[in-house]
Order: sequence, then structure tokens, then C-alpha cells
Amino acid sequence: MRLLGNIIWFFFGGFILFIVYTLAAIIFFPVFKPVFRIAKHSLWPFGKEVISENELQKYKELNSDSSDNVVETASSSIGTVLNVLWMVTFGWVLALLHLFSSIANLCLIFLIVTIPNIGGHWKMMKIAFMPFNTILVSSELAGEIRKELEKEKLKV
Repeated sequence: MRLLGNIIWFFFGGFILFIVYTLAAIIFFPVFKPVFRIAKHSLWPFGKEVISENELQKYKELNSDSSDNVVETASSSIGTVLNVLWMVTFGWVLALLHLFSSIANLCLIFLIVTIPNIGGHWKMMKIAFMPFNTILVSSELAGEIRKELEKEKLKV
């Protein structure tokens, strides 16, 4: 199903969305990395999930005996500030555009091929709203990370 959803997404706007986000990443080169992360996610959104770097760091700590690093804490704080700035400037606009696109696809649901695009735009809203301190991983790995973190919460 992922492959079919990605193919439909690609031909019904995913490639154009990828080009637009890539051009935006080039134009706004100081924030190239997070905007290009959005572009990569917009090319094939199904089968990948967005997790925060904090979740990944906690998962790594559970599976290995490593201590917190001051550099990672500082980059997390900077990423949080950049996320707030992004939300105020571009993030809300991009998330709103993805919301309107999903509503437009919902209005065209009788075409059947627009059904995967509704879910694709919902997946894109999270990363378009807050692209800093996020990582794209496979859905299986994201599920495993969240499951392990939930187990750890229940232990405490």
C-alpha cells in the first residue's frame, strides 16, 4: 500500500511539491537542511514518519550507556528557538496550505486517486510546521522508538 500511495502522491503533485520545497531550500540557504528535509518527505511521504531528536536521543540512551552531551543539549535549545521563529513566519502558512490541500482532495474524493493524498498532506503538516529538531525514519523504526519510550515511562 505504501508503494501505491507513494506512486499516486508522486504523480498527483508530490514531484512538484518536491521541486518547490527544494527551490525554497536553495533560496533560504541558512535553513537549507530542515527545508530540504521537508522536500525529501514531500517526495515519498508514505512509509516514513517524523520523530523528534529528543525521542531519538532518549531511545539511544535506553539502548546504550552514554551520558548527556552539552553540545546536543545546546543544539536542541537552538532548534527549539528556530522552531518558534519558523512557526511564526513560515510554518503556520505551510501547515495551513497542507490543510487546505487535504480539504481540496477530500472534496475530490469521488476521483478515488485523491484518497492517499489526503493522508499525505496530513503527514506533511507536522514537519512543515516544525522542521527543526526532527528526523525522518521508517514507520517501523518510529513505532519501535515510541513503544520503547512508552515502556520506559510506565517503569518510572
